[in-house]
Amino acid sequence: MPSAPQSQPAPLQPPASTGWNTLEPEAAAPQASGTAAAWSAAAVTVPHAVGLGLLAFAPLAGDHSLAALALWSAALPGLLLTLVVPRPGVVYAPTTVVALLFAAVLATAHGAAPGLGLSARQVLAVSGATVALAFVFQWLLGVLRLASVARFLPISVTHGFAAGVGLSMVLGQVRNGFGAGMDALWDARTAWHALAALAVVALAWALRLRWPRAPGLLTAVVVVALAVALAGIWGVGLGTVFAPAVQPSTFAGPLWPDWTGIPWMALAQQHGSDLVVLALLMALVNSLEIMVFNQELELDHGLRGNANQTLRSESLLGVLCGLAGMIPASTSASRSRIVLAQAGGSPDAPRWHAAIMLGVAATGAWWLHWVPMACLAGGLVLAGLMQVPGLMWSLRYAKSSRVTWAQSWLVALVFAVMGGVGALVAGLVVATFVLLHDSAAKVLRHVRLDGELRSRRLRRAGSDTWLVPRMNQVAVFELQGVMSFGVAAHLAEQVRLLLQPRHRWVILDAARVPAWDSTALAQLRALVRDLAQQGASAAVAGLDPMAAAHAGEQVRSFADLDRALEWAEAGILLQRPIEQRPAYPHRDLLGEIGEGVPAAAGEALQALLVPLAVPARSVVFSAGDSDRDLLIVQSGHITLVTQWPPEMGLRLATVGPGMAFGEMAFLSGAARTASAGAERRPAQLVRLSRSHFDSWARQYPEAALTVMNNLAMIGARRLGVTTRQLRAVLE
Repeated sequence: MPSAPQSQPAPLQPPASTGWNTLEPEAAAPQASGTAAAWSAAAVTVPHAVGLGLLAFAPLAGDHSLAALALWSAALPGLLLTLVVPRPGVVYAPTTVVALLFAAVLATAHGAAPGLGLSARQVLAVSGATVALAFVFQWLLGVLRLASVARFLPISVTHGFAAGVGLSMVLGQVRNGFGAGMDALWDARTAWHALAALAVVALAWALRLRWPRAPGLLTAVVVVALAVALAGIWGVGLGTVFAPAVQPSTFAGPLWPDWTGIPWMALAQQHGSDLVVLALLMALVNSLEIMVFNQELELDHGLRGNANQTLRSESLLGVLCGLAGMIPASTSASRSRIVLAQAGGSPDAPRWHAAIMLGVAATGAWWLHWVPMACLAGGLVLAGLMQVPGLMWSLRYAKSSRVTWAQSWLVALVFAVMGGVGALVAGLVVATFVLLHDSAAKVLRHVRLDGELRSRRLRRAGSDTWLVPRMNQVAVFELQGVMSFGVAAHLAEQVRLLLQPRHRWVILDAARVPAWDSTALAQLRALVRDLAQQGASAAVAGLDPMAAAHAGEQVRSFADLDRALEWAEAGILLQRPIEQRPAYPHRDLLGEIGEGVPAAAGEALQALLVPLAVPARSVVFSAGDSDRDLLIVQSGHITLVTQWPPEMGLRLATVGPGMAFGEMAFLSGAARTASAGAERRPAQLVRLSRSHFDSWARQYPEAALTVMNNLAMIGARRLGVTTRQLRAVLE
């Protein structure tokens, strides 16, 4: 009896060479008809159905024909789904995970039968109720719209699941001696079974290469089976060597469950928890297979569908099939790949497949015992080899993507050794690892090591001249994504690696980090400590208040990147020797606009200035105002924003003592383009009206030209700052 794999998830993005089209060069493969594609898929379904059916219904062998139980379960549920939920290119059949878990449920119910006095049909009813519960769970997963979880499975996991199914199919045939049975594993009988199985593989491969439109596997099984039969007729002595697929039997219809007289309460007390766990596991693994394969249909074949709707619709029919005592069918990924590779999204192939399986179920009792189990084992070996994605056999892929290739084979080997549940756990571990690794690899959104960024704090020409060539002492790291321990550790390594001896200020921009865990904050504290020991000051910008509170006092934080840059710039300015710092007069009312103005003209202009006190959180002017006054800061700071208060707008610039603002309206007469005010602390200003300036300019035309030139230089510097900021935003 062929041994079957534990589950059958589909890869998310299988390569073009995955499946039956690997039997020949891709470019030379013509499209097969829907009938031929259906025959090829059925050639896999029949041995699969026999092997799984015999295993699933084994406890009922003494009460009914195992061949009938297996084949009717393979035919009727798939036919029902094909008629009710037709999808182009998609073949429905009982999948491995559902069949094996059905076997576990049936074995549990059969074990309870002697104590509870259950008949074979009542055992089938108990199993059907449990399987129906599993598909109710699957229906709930569709209702809760959990199909989107498949998007987060990395391709290494989905390839590993697909390869694991294939390896399990191959190893299963090796374990049972290619149908000879475990007891005869090292006998001469095993060699004959292996020879027949390999003959099926080789012949099917050759036929597929020669006639790609023909169902080569089915033909190979028939040819080898006839050869074995003829050898027995001619007296070669092989008649008793090959085990038949099933024992000879008469035609039998489906065995219907008996729902009467079952002691449900006693059964629930003894085995209820075990049955519910099996039902939940069946729902989870089968749902995962359906969700991943739906994404494959969309990405690789352009067959769009609603995965959540698929879960719900297949679940409703699965409940019905379970209650009827059959192994419910669902999307069969491996057989659908055969159809899609040969006939594309054909609407005819699934219907032909269902009709073929119905014919096999109706007639199998008369001819199936003539087919050696070794032939079916050979079909499963070839199907298993074709199930492994072609990329996983590629040496070029192994060299270029070692990590992904190794992860795929890890999941596949765990699947083959420990079964689908173990592979599911391994896949989740790998998926988590890949997610964290990708998060760490992308944690640095931008790295600026050469002083490309400046704050919006505007400074006078003397300070700017000192500051600009020394901004390369500031390193800015823009972060993104959720910050966990591994991600933060990778971040710290990258920061230490990228920093150069000239960097004295390090800013981590965490505005795009939605969450920090405690271990990541510990890594952050360690990084700040290490940088301080190296003589570099570090700060974090955009750290959310809760994370800032848990980070500790040793981590300096700022509300945004602009304020952190202003902190670094202030530190650079403090490096200036005292003798190189510009000396401004004690009463420098004109500030930067008065540089180069003769004393007499300057005193006359100062006499026209009007003092203005601005309380904290007060506005000086708003966007759209029509006044043309020029304002000069005497103390404090003024913030220019797109809208007042600052929390409702975008911060444009900050000006400090000696600096003028409002020059655009002063020069052009246009309305104010921004709002200005004292953001945190009060400020002292002086105001110069345009009319007073024009009167003064007529008396001192040369000095007025100097003031206008100063305003032009101020505008040019500020335009350069705006350009740098815009370039940083666009990058």
